[in-house]
Amino acid sequence: MAQPTSLIPFSLASRVERLDSYTYRANLVDGYCIGTVPNGGYVASCLVQAASIHLAARGQTDTLTAHFEFLNRTEVGPAIIVVDDVKPGRQLSTVHVTLYQHALLPQYPWITPGTTRKEVAAYMTMTDLQKEQGISLPTGWTLSQPSAPPPTPDFAALRGGHDAHWEPLVFLPGNVLAYTRCLQNCVYYTPRGGQPSKSTIDLWVRLASGEPFTNASLAYVADCWPYVVEAYRPSKEDAAAAAAAAANSPLPFAQDSVFWYPTVVLNLDQKKTLPAEGVDWLQLRVQTKQIRNGRLDLEVVVMDADGELVALSQHVALILDSARNTGERKTKTGKASGSHM
Repeated sequence: MAQPTSLIPFSLASRVERLDSYTYRANLVDGYCIGTVPNGGYVASCLVQAASIHLAARGQTDTLTAHFEFLNRTEVGPAIIVVDDVKPGRQLSTVHVTLYQHALLPQYPWITPGTTRKEVAAYMTMTDLQKEQGISLPTGWTLSQPSAPPPTPDFAALRGGHDAHWEPLVFLPGNVLAYTRCLQNCVYYTPRGGQPSKSTIDLWVRLASGEPFTNASLAYVADCWPYVVEAYRPSKEDAAAAAAAAANSPLPFAQDSVFWYPTVVLNLDQKKTLPAEGVDWLQLRVQTKQIRNGRLDLEVVVMDADGELVALSQHVALILDSARNTGERKTKTGKASGSHM
């Protein structure tokens, strides 16, 4: 697959600059947007980067757990990230991390009180995963429900689209996800025999830039496929049959509906550290248990090429019309502002 000309490597897109002892600056880029709003996992990764830099002197650069609350729509452009030490510790340290946008200042205090927006808030427990010690016991857990995924692919063959069990996911022209520019940053592979069910999605992914996945990118990986609802999208044949039936259409939603799936809450539980040089491939299983009243849950399992569990993530997301994504924003003064700073 040819790389899009606008592709920005994840390591560059999520780069964080230290401004003072507790303050960091990021620049959210257009290439990781869904419509006009940066992907929630991408934004979360920027907060993880700030926390990792903040605790580097303590040797606690790994995220043990993280809880992200998405308070407002983020936007393309600069962001200020403030890290507060809640409880420093020898083995574990807890920090509160907040991302701000709008009316930012070029010097301390960096934000304009009463005008700058608090966009994302997070609690993170940081540690050094390589120093973990303690009892380990086998649980027998596997990706077996509702069915096991196909065998691990031949990765050399998979890059060329020739693996016997997995194939590249191709987005055809006119696909309703076309406005989701964030999708260009990963290359996705799906089972040749189809998904286990509409509510369970198996994928192998790699970064389209060719760079490896690292610990810092795991929050983005956990949110790179929040599109389970798309498996329920009616086909053109379904839409035609419903139109012919006229009354009491059985369709769950219109065939040409365009949705936005904003993350309300994202939790990340990292089970193992990735090697310093990163890994090229990660396996995902994305599953929802209930889609109701415009809200859905997501459980994301992240595994490596050796079949080891890397991370677990739980999400609460909404199903909104895409117009909610691209509409004008209101500032704290009540005035409308553009989508970008």
